[in-house]
Amino acid sequence: MTVTVRNDQDAGTTPGTFIVYVAGADEPQQIALPAGTAKTLVFKSVADFGKHPQPVVAMFGKRRWFTPGSDVIAGRNVVSPTFSISGDGFDMFGAFRPVWRSDGSRISYRSGLCVLSSVSSKPTPGEYSFDPLFGGKNPLGSCAWDWGPTAATANQIIYTENASDSGGSSIYRITEGGTHPGTKLTKYSDIDLQLLSDLRWLPDASGVLYSNREYVLDSANIYRYDFATRKVTQVTNLKTEFARAFSISPDGRSVVFERCKTRDDDDKSCDLWITGIDGGGERLLARNGLAPAWGR
Repeated sequence: MTVTVRNDQDAGTTPGTFIVYVAGADEPQQIALPAGTAKTLVFKSVADFGKHPQPVVAMFGKRRWFTPGSDVIAGRNVVSPTFSISGDGFDMFGAFRPVWRSDGSRISYRSGLCVLSSVSSKPTPGEYSFDPLFGGKNPLGSCAWDWGPTAATANQIIYTENASDSGGSSIYRITEGGTHPGTKLTKYSDIDLQLLSDLRWLPDASGVLYSNREYVLDSANIYRYDFATRKVTQVTNLKTEFARAFSISPDGRSVVFERCKTRDDDDKSCDLWITGIDGGGERLLARNGLAPAWGR
């Protein structure tokens, strides 16, 4: 497919460098494109997804620009309409924070607005299909969620909700495809619109861990909620630092987590630490680390 990309942004606002991709192409292309200029790109290997246009996207950081593209025809070079990059594009557009179903059959993700969807791990080639994770309206603030880790809980989902009429921000449990509200597990903040940094089931499905900021926003810690006792226990005890994303060991005995100096998205301030599930034996694992994931 041949695509002519034109940068119609103001000279003072354009990043000038973009990554361009055609749905079905074997790889993207990076181009330097100053304001007021155009460049023609040729994507030599693009899969034919059927009789419908295959979109083209330009990317810079978290910003995205789209055009419908053209219908790819096997064995032919199809010329797509000129792709104009203008305005600010879409911020936070895409699939974020992927979470697998325990049987590997589906993967869930959220949009930039924390709307949850899932897709088959083996989708039909060429189809852009996804299913809402909830059977009704997506709850507000469901930015953190997790699928059950065992065969008995494979269709169970924990998630957050923090609407202004909810009387605070809480964690819920629901059966896959059910409607909100599910079973309320615990309120993690009396304040509406509060977001957790992370939320995960314990591997044996006996409870959940979550990382939450303190009320005055001067620190964030990891907490454990047990289903049997319905009690919350604090795992870490940070006073001026922030526990953010974390991963639990397969045996459920340890947690590796981001320990950051700021609550913002300043990733340069983060190291990876390990602690026991009871908060004991805390130690540094690696400096300048992010997004930990424990092997199986």
